[in-house]
Parts: sequence; structure tokens; C-alpha cells
Amino acid sequence: MKLVAKRALSSLHKHSAVLTIVVLAIVSTATLTYQAWSYVSIELERGGRGYVTDEVWYVSSARVILLKIFGVEPRQSPEDYGATLIFQKREDSLGACTVAQSLRLFVKCDYREIDAIYVRGERSRVLELISIARSNYSLVDVIPGWEVPDHKGINNYINWEHPPLAKYIVALSMMLLGDHPPYWRIPIIAFGCLGVVLVYLVLLKLTRSVIMSLLGALLFLADNITRAVYSIAILDGFVATLTTLALYYTLRGECFRAIITSVIAGLFKYTGLFASIPLIVLLARREARSARGGLGDFVYYLVYYGVLIVALYISVLVVASTPIMYYMGVSSWFKHSLLGSVSWHLTVKCVGANCPISSSPWDWLLGYNSFPLFIYPDGRALKAEAFYPLWFATLVLTLVSLPLAYSRRDYGKTALYLLGVYAGYIAIWVLGARTQYSFYAIQLAPLIYVNLFYLIHTYTKDSSAVQQVLSSWKSSMNNLVKILETLILQ
Repeated sequence: MKLVAKRALSSLHKHSAVLTIVVLAIVSTATLTYQAWSYVSIELERGGRGYVTDEVWYVSSARVILLKIFGVEPRQSPEDYGATLIFQKREDSLGACTVAQSLRLFVKCDYREIDAIYVRGERSRVLELISIARSNYSLVDVIPGWEVPDHKGINNYINWEHPPLAKYIVALSMMLLGDHPPYWRIPIIAFGCLGVVLVYLVLLKLTRSVIMSLLGALLFLADNITRAVYSIAILDGFVATLTTLALYYTLRGECFRAIITSVIAGLFKYTGLFASIPLIVLLARREARSARGGLGDFVYYLVYYGVLIVALYISVLVVASTPIMYYMGVSSWFKHSLLGSVSWHLTVKCVGANCPISSSPWDWLLGYNSFPLFIYPDGRALKAEAFYPLWFATLVLTLVSLPLAYSRRDYGKTALYLLGVYAGYIAIWVLGARTQYSFYAIQLAPLIYVNLFYLIHTYTKDSSAVQQVLSSWKSSMNNLVKILETLILQ
């Protein structure tokens, strides 16, 4: 009878977990889709110019990759076909603008940094305009699709400073669904939903509590930075989800899958490799312990696994970048996309009144210098700003609770992911990357909520955890006092 009851409870637990995942997927999809769609009417009025975040660069580069590397146009309706026409001279763009008006096309002629016009209308009329422009004006390029940003060289921009995987995915969505803001954002929304589910699964693995795991996932979704970043086609949301997946694999003891996941995260953005920092530490510790070695062995294995993962990453990056290398040349790719990218990430990128607002990693925990992702007509800004008092408190609580890692290995891994990824951003700041932006912090967001709710669950369910932490810190302070007494008084 007891065995039957036990099996029934186990089955109920599994079914409730599955149902919770389905509910989370539906709620997160609805939330992020609503957020993404809320910008569209404004973007249609402004031609995308209410947008100030890096999506404009990633989407533009994805379009160029699709057109000029793969030779495929974005999907568009024949009745509502758009294209940007770029000329050598301003007077030619103005002349083409007049012709476009005579053909009863919607036309925008207010480009300033490039001599261009944007037209939209029936495809046959747009193609007629293009033919006239080629014959009578200095037309140098045509970019079909959504209106390109007003920036010199944008028609050839492939965003070489970042790896290509996210741009391939955005280009695929343009090809299959269309070159329109909601379609650009479908991949990032999907990753956002996966991120919410992964926070739930990680917490369920750690706490075995459906309620606590559900609360952690929902608060992660409710955080302003989560809803903002996962509704816009930028790279950092992809990286955050894959970092959480790497943690999940690590907790399951599947280190090889965790390594592959961190390498894939690096194909979206180089900071995705920060997810490998905890793995390198864990693997080095395991090898040093199995060899019964000392600190020297630990350092040796840190270097060994670090070099191994970097070598693996570069190999995979070369394969993923092959189409771009074919387009721009191997030496040019090596110079700009590899060596140049490292330099770009470790230097000050832009300073002055006309530059986007930058921040340091500790600003993210204090709510300072938050990056504006979208400007509304009334002047309000959607900022990449987290629930920073909660974040700051969680980081402090994580540091204070580190003694728990000795008796709870899963917590040691969880805390190491948060501190390891955060240390990565601090390290590149020290090395020269003083112009970081607050939307980078999304990579920390799932780790913040996993650590917070794991510790809440631990402290509320096990009173000995508090005693263990206090006893450990008391012992450490006593040892420190003894060392100081020895140094000062003897």
C-alpha cells in the first residue's frame, strides 16, 4: 500500500512539473510577444527610428548577410514591397525621390548620413523605379526589406565584431517569415521562453519544490530587464539562456554538454564564453583532487582546460564563419572578426555626449547608467534596468552563504556560475572594456534568481544552514585574528 501511494505521489509530482512547464511557456510567450508587438506601431510611424539599441545593427547585418553572402532576398508581400536605394550623390537621391512620388509609391527621402531613399509599394512599381534609377541616376546599391538605418556604409555592414550565429538565425526568420520587426524577434522570444523554463528546471533540480521553482521563474520573467531584452533582437538574451542551460547540464553532471553549450553561447556573442569559467574551475578542481595534487596542479589544470575550450571555440567559430570568410576573405576575417574583435571588446568604444550611455558591472547592481533600449513618443525610455536592489541583495547573500558550498555541492556550482560569469565582466573591465552597457547584465539575470530562490528555500527549510554559515564565518574570523596577532605582536 505504501509503495502504491509513493508511486502515485511521484506520478503526481511529474505531472504537476510538466503542467507547470506548459503554463510557464504560455505565460512567457504571451508576455514577451506583447512586449515586442508594443513597439511595432511606433516603428511603422518612424521607420524604425524610435529604436536606439543595438538591434538596428544586428538586424541590418543579418539582412546584408542574407542578401550579399547567401544571395537571398527577405520575404516580402508583392503588394507591400520595400527597398532602400543608395546613390553616390545627394541630388540623385532627391531626383529618384521625385520619380518615386510620381509612381505613387510611399517614399522617405530624409536620410542625412547616406544619400538614399526608402520606397514601399507594389513590387512592380518599385522595380520600375529601380530600373529608372539605374539608367538615370548614380544608383550604387539596393537593399530590399525594411528601411535601413541612416548610417554610412550600412548597406555593407556585417557586424564583424560579433560572431555570426544570431545574425544567421535572424536572417533565416527574414527569409521564411518576412523582414518585419515582429518576425526579427521570434527567435529571441523563443529563447526567452526557454530561459524562463530553464530557471524553473534548475530550481526544481536544486530544491525539489514546484512552488519555489515556479516563483523563481515568474520573478525572473517579471524583471524589467528580462522583458525588455527578450523582446528585442539583440545578442545578450541568447547568451543568457544558453548560460542557464550550461548550468542545468552542470548540475546533472553532464560537463561535456555544458562545455558545448558554453561554446555555442560564444557563437552568439564572445561574452557567452563566460559560461565556461565555472566549468574550467570545476574541471580543474576535479582533476587536482583526483591526482591528490596541490595548488600548482589546480592552476595547471585551469590553464589546460582554458586553452582546450578556447581552441575548441576557435575551431567551431571558423566553421560557423565560413560563409563570411568566403565573402570578405580569410585574412580580412582573421584581422577584423578575430583579432580586431578581441581588441574591440577590450577597449573604450565611444566617449562623449553623442555616445550611448555606458556602465560598469557594479552599476548594474545599483541601477546606475541604465541603457535606453527604446524611446517612446512622449520621451519616456524603455531601459535595460533590473530589479537592482534585489540583485544587489542576492549577490551579497550569495557571498555570505559561500560556506554552504562545502556541504551542498549543487549550491557550490550554482554560486560559482553567478560569481564566475560576473567575474568575466569585471575582468574585461579591468583589461580595458570601460564602455559596457547595462543590457549585458541579462546574462546574470537567471543566475541571480536561481541563487536567490535556492537560498530562500535552504534557509527556510533547514535551520542548520544558518548555523553552519555563522559557524564558518566565526571560525574564519577567529583564524584571521590569530594571523594578525602573530604578524603584529610577535
